[in-house]
Amino acid sequence: MDNKRLSVDPTSYTSLLQLIARAESNDNYNAYFGSPNNSTIKFTEMTISDVLAWQADFVQQGNASSAVGRYQIIDTTLSELVQQLGIDAQHKFDQDMQDRLAIALLERRGAEEYINKELKREEFATNLAMEWAALPKITGANPTASYYDGDGLNQARVGIPDILRAIDPIRAK
Repeated sequence: MDNKRLSVDPTSYTSLLQLIARAESNDNYNAYFGSPNNSTIKFTEMTISDVLAWQADFVQQGNASSAVGRYQIIDTTLSELVQQLGIDAQHKFDQDMQDRLAIALLERRGAEEYINKELKREEFATNLAMEWAALPKITGANPTASYYDGDGLNQARVGIPDILRAIDPIRAK
């Protein structure tokens, strides 16, 4: 019997990435916390190092979150991903990079475990809600709320059926 682990076909993430992007940033690669429709600051033309510096300045100015880009990645998560993936911080924070980082977050939250049937769909969705505040937490008390509900900053912006539907197309290579 073959016990080989399955890996995810990255093209099967499309529906889920689109849902997260719509909920987090109005599908805007240049969005930042408090400005989902930003078209002035071009994060897609900045290096990751420049984005991290911008995030630090933004928070230092008294803003409540450092979230930027299509997937609203905060500074600590961006730093962790750069280190984990061995990314040169001089690389542009362009659309391809933001998508790559989001896929890494999907995988960190259990995409491979999900397709290997080690996580149920609802458990994977709950893990995703721990990463993206605009997603409902799916399980526990008040499952339609954001995992971060009550922090004064975040709320779920999609319904449970929407997130579950977006997870369904994920498949193995």
